[in-house]
Amino acid sequence: MFNATKIMAAQAPKQQSKRLTDWFSRQLRYSLTGALLLLTGAQAVQARDTLGHFSELHSAEAIQADINQWVHWVHATHPDLTHSIENVDAFYARIDALRDTLNEAMTGEQVWREFASLNAIMADGHLSIGDGTNAQWRQWIAQGVELFPFEVALSEQGLQVVGELGGGSSEHDGKYITQINGVPTAEVIAALLQRIEGDNDAFRSALLARRFAMTYRLMYGATDAFTVTLDKGQTVQVAALNKAPKSIKQRTFDENFNLKLLDNQQALLTIKQFGWNEPDAYFQFMAETFERLNKARIQHLMIDISDNTGGDDVYWKRGILKYIATKPYRHGSTYQVRILEKYRDPGEVIGSVLSGELTKVTQPDTSPGSLFKGKVSVLTGPLTYSSSVLFANTIQDYGLATLVGTPTGGRSSQSGGIQFLTLKHTGIRAVAPRFILDRPSGTQQMTPVQPDIVIAPQGLSKEAFIAKAMSASRSL
Repeated sequence: MFNATKIMAAQAPKQQSKRLTDWFSRQLRYSLTGALLLLTGAQAVQARDTLGHFSELHSAEAIQADINQWVHWVHATHPDLTHSIENVDAFYARIDALRDTLNEAMTGEQVWREFASLNAIMADGHLSIGDGTNAQWRQWIAQGVELFPFEVALSEQGLQVVGELGGGSSEHDGKYITQINGVPTAEVIAALLQRIEGDNDAFRSALLARRFAMTYRLMYGATDAFTVTLDKGQTVQVAALNKAPKSIKQRTFDENFNLKLLDNQQALLTIKQFGWNEPDAYFQFMAETFERLNKARIQHLMIDISDNTGGDDVYWKRGILKYIATKPYRHGSTYQVRILEKYRDPGEVIGSVLSGELTKVTQPDTSPGSLFKGKVSVLTGPLTYSSSVLFANTIQDYGLATLVGTPTGGRSSQSGGIQFLTLKHTGIRAVAPRFILDRPSGTQQMTPVQPDIVIAPQGLSKEAFIAKAMSASRSL
């Protein structure tokens, strides 16, 4: 992951609440001044024409109303903000600073630049100020938005070009970017990471790499071309591209779910999300997959969820554990849940927070021939998140498979039951969870799920990473 610890630490000093508010106010004024300079002349015209609600101008009163709407909503939805927010005084100081600073007419993207700075403090992928949905960005790009022209990877070594925006090769593939438009990459990444949601730096870095072109556009404004300095001091001028990043393109069923039978009686099952718009097609595919595995007498199956950011638990309960679970299981233990009106059961009080423990246990499927007879391993990575973390928890706590790879992008104790709010005036979308769930063992683990076998991905292609993980897990 990219290490911006020193920069980020300087942005959140642990002082008294008033001093925090003053400090944050100064930082916000500085960033707003830069934002206003970026959105002048032709660039401002282009911004207003292309980014929907982000390009609209809003009065100070409307912006203040949206801040108040969000503050009320998040406190009425989340069961316990201290689950992920380590310094609640810094959190409230940042909100006070927003109220003090966002006191004039601004565009939606100017508001987002400041409002989204809460994301790093909130430190939860399910608790965020959004930067636009994939569908919105696809629409804006179809209408002419131009973006930073490279797909990138982010690691401890820096920001690396891995292709042209949208896919395909670039003449600069493999090179590291040291400056963009005269700004050191370290400063760019620190600013963007602060505005990307996520439980930890590894997840935020992986997510930022996927969304870099879009997040950069929101943070630094529109431009027709970029001056990019590469490693060894090479400087190039590159034009912005009117292309959709790979991460927001709509994937086919086969791109999300696929099985490969490999040599030496091994197989790789890739599951990139726990959800599909036609659930029956998914469950039919999984039934046929395990039937094929047994007929082929596969001895080792690796299930790749390293790029799986979550979905609905039923997809792994009925789609995977049905075929590999050999003992009763539950998908969590102790919980906290906020009672919302639309989910209220008889006797529950709207707005209250309940604590308890899951008692429902799922029994293994005993149908003849349904159980996979080979060894199973599960590949995890920094994008393993949400429902995928619950799956990894369950796999590990019940010994149903071997976890291999890198730690998950989400903490083991996960928030969930996410709710959405579109702010009334700016149209910015916020997300908040309504429950917190600990792993089945009962452990309150605020760190990522640790694989049983750790495989370092540095310097490896995805294919080489998978091959190394398969070899290590099969040898056990």
